[in-house]
Amino acid sequence: MYSVLLVSSSWLVREAVRVLVEGHEEFKVIGEADGGSRTLHLLRSLSPDLILYDLDPDYDAAIELIRRIMKDRPGVKIIAISMRSEDAVVESVLRAGVRGYLSKVEPSADVIQVLKTVAQGGAYLSGVAAARVMDWVKNHKHKLNPALESLAEREVQVLRLLAGGKATKEVAVELNLAVETVRTYRKTLMKKLRLHNVTELMHFALAAKLIVIGGPLDRGEDPGGNPT
Repeated sequence: MYSVLLVSSSWLVREAVRVLVEGHEEFKVIGEADGGSRTLHLLRSLSPDLILYDLDPDYDAAIELIRRIMKDRPGVKIIAISMRSEDAVVESVLRAGVRGYLSKVEPSADVIQVLKTVAQGGAYLSGVAAARVMDWVKNHKHKLNPALESLAEREVQVLRLLAGGKATKEVAVELNLAVETVRTYRKTLMKKLRLHNVTELMHFALAAKLIVIGGPLDRGEDPGGNPT
């Protein structure tokens, strides 16, 4: 069972999301906060697997707090939800280190889908956010890192699968490798590409056209457009 911390300035949002989350046996809400100092206080005593963070209405303050949480607790997986879908908001929250982004205009069932995907080591973008990221790639706002040319074929395979949302164990099974070998590949990739987390890995893979997205980031695609 995965533990979840709910963060929202809206009591109504917290109550509605709690009902959704606790309707599934895989998840349990272990705490609620309205943001700010209360969130940090709870994190001193709780160790949630996931944080479902409502960015509204003060998304600037929310993103800043997410950065602070990621600095202090890099192992926690944060999912952001918001009514906002402007480029600046989507890009800022992804760069802050969240593993999932869900628009409030999406169906409520997507809350469970994003929780499952992120809990299992993947990343998730709602349709609205995915469209934004694809626009960035199309407009060349994320340039291809020349370091891609230095990667061996096996490293590219591991990169594509990790960025596509596969957990380390899943990559190991798919490529018939030991889990520790995949971990070594991951460390080498991060060093070669000068990346620091899975979100940056995803951005790089998108810009390099190694993956495409449309909801859960669990489907890789090679540069020629063929599914892996």
